[in-house]
Amino acid sequence: MADGIAWILEPYLIDCVTFARDVEPVELASRLGARPGQQPHCASADDAVDLLAGNGVGSVARVGRAGDWSFAVEYGDAVGSTTTGLGAVSAKGVEAVSFLLTPWHPPSMFTYYRDGNHICSFGIGEEARRRGQNPDVLVPALTEVGVLPAQRDLREADAERVRRLSVLTIEEHFRLRLPRTDVLHGQLPLFVVRKA
Repeated sequence: MADGIAWILEPYLIDCVTFARDVEPVELASRLGARPGQQPHCASADDAVDLLAGNGVGSVARVGRAGDWSFAVEYGDAVGSTTTGLGAVSAKGVEAVSFLLTPWHPPSMFTYYRDGNHICSFGIGEEARRRGQNPDVLVPALTEVGVLPAQRDLREADAERVRRLSVLTIEEHFRLRLPRTDVLHGQLPLFVVRKA
């Protein structure tokens, strides 16, 4: 069984991860912008970063599958964190979840799209400020674990606990998994999804 996803909150491990339910990893890469017929090669996280250095490549994605969800860990100018990118990933009835992780400029962002529509998004740690067509979709679960109603003036330790509870709630709600060892130290199929 793959790991959960709470580990993505550890600073500077990954910048963006996009999930798509019931879509194969190659199809997810295509929806992010990989050109048709592109032959992936297995690559490490370091290989992905190196490919961005002066090669006319703006964004690459390493892809895999965990449970019902395919995932794409993006490097460079992440496509999955954009409205256009998630709209394309979630087209034709697909569900898509994206995390844009910005420890240098909080908050990190959670976004959920379905069938090309923005359903819900919020900053991790700022769950009281939600957007989307159904911004309250996670409110019952977030309330049950104590993330909502939002508490002001949290100490940093409490704020970190709330962020972790929020991500764990999203993980449980969507049944998301992300294999930490594979993502950080393994070889995964790599696609170029955007030229520079």
